[in-house]
Amino acid sequence: MIKESKQLAYPKMKSLFDVFVLVGVVLLMIKLVILVLNKVTPLELTLYGGAFLWNFGSLILMVVGGIGSSMLKARYKQD
Repeated sequence: MIKESKQLAYPKMKSLFDVFVLVGVVLLMIKLVILVLNKVTPLELTLYGGAFLWNFGSLILMVVGGIGSSMLKARYKQD
């Protein structure tokens, strides 16, 4: 039986894009947890870094990471 072995053409770049998605999800979760804590408890936690980072940073990271990862997922080394 001959088994076809495929290797990604750019495994490090795909991993980088996967990290972008993960960082975007972490930023979104941090924002949501702090917003819930501010509403439910008397704590007044602030998000440092500006509104753009917390409102759009996670979205941009997840979109760029997802698009880049899906583009590289289909590319394999040519033997």
